[in-house]
Amino acid sequence: MKKTALLLIIVCASISGALRAQNQTDLSEILNQISADSVYATVQDLQNFGSRLAVQNENNPDGNRDVADYIIQRLERYGVTTELDSFAVGNTVAYGLWIDQWFYNVKGVLPADNPIDDSIVLVGAHMDAIAFNSNNYYVTAQVPGADDNASGVAVMLELARICHANKIQFSRNIHFMAYDAEEFGLWGSEADAYKRSKAGDKIALMMNNDMVSNPPDGDWRLLLRWYDNAVDVLMRASSICEQYTDLLPVTLPDSENMLRATRSDSYSYYEYGFRATYASEYTYPSTYHTAYDVTDSCNYAYLAEVARYNMAMLATYAGSVSWIIPEEPPTVTTTHVYPNPTCGKVTVQFLLEQNSPVGISVLDLSGRTLLHYDNGIQSAGIYHSELDLSVLSAGLYLCQIRTDKGVETLKVLRR
Repeated sequence: MKKTALLLIIVCASISGALRAQNQTDLSEILNQISADSVYATVQDLQNFGSRLAVQNENNPDGNRDVADYIIQRLERYGVTTELDSFAVGNTVAYGLWIDQWFYNVKGVLPADNPIDDSIVLVGAHMDAIAFNSNNYYVTAQVPGADDNASGVAVMLELARICHANKIQFSRNIHFMAYDAEEFGLWGSEADAYKRSKAGDKIALMMNNDMVSNPPDGDWRLLLRWYDNAVDVLMRASSICEQYTDLLPVTLPDSENMLRATRSDSYSYYEYGFRATYASEYTYPSTYHTAYDVTDSCNYAYLAEVARYNMAMLATYAGSVSWIIPEEPPTVTTTHVYPNPTCGKVTVQFLLEQNSPVGISVLDLSGRTLLHYDNGIQSAGIYHSELDLSVLSAGLYLCQIRTDKGVETLKVLRR
């Protein structure tokens, strides 16, 4: 697996919680079952609809109802309880079209076994597609949408297939969501996030996949877009990519990140206060939003790696009863940083439970190391390390304490 560093790659963080408690051999065996041929078949099936334009027209008189029915059949084949969650949009003009119709989300539920709480891990992708010709009119006769976004739906269905084949029992409820009308303004995910907010649903994490199969030749970067209420999720996601896949996780600085992070379904959940993450290929292809976004332009080995990343994330945030083994005690405990906020110097306090090499780093939110202190091998005991942040501009930073068993991360605000 690739271990090379990239500018703007998030550094590896400690994989704590459910993933740290799992039998990694068993998880690796599960990930190896993810099939490039299987995800290809799903992308081809979705392309075969000819057009997945969400708006009703002569080619799609019922919009995406038939596409929704296909996804329902696939999920139910894998033992997932599924429903059609329709929503209406009326008296609206979008891209010059008058819209007054029903749209179709698909919601699949895989209930937890002996749940640890009442929260949900949601895996979502939009099923609709759109294509323009050179004059910016709709190409309604052919809207294949293989990469955008049959690829994301293929990831979701592959996870359901693997869970069913292995009779995996999670510790949190899993919701599989396929959204309609994303291309018209995130309408499907907005409708679902609004309902969940009103109902008081608790979402541990929403995982969004949008355009994850068409990287340039040899480019195996995966862009992890992030939201400011889930920076810790971003760090863990990057570490999971490094540990379990051949993908190179990349993130962007705040301003560049949000330019695109607002344009896919995860943003709807963020707007309602839910934690979310969003994966996409790093470079958008020339086939984007054209009739040439077809199966032959996709890389299915890459898409399978994205599915493996998602499966490992699912294991991390939903847990699996069958994978749980006793946790190994952490090396660093009782961490604290003060004063916080600070105008300059801070003290990092931590308890080292056993002898270990110790390094302390300060990073910005894109994962770039700004300060590093190598403390060498330290004996077990309580430590107070002073860091000088006066050379940094005002903002939020991450302080990492690295030992031979992983990384503990603290947030510190520089005024």
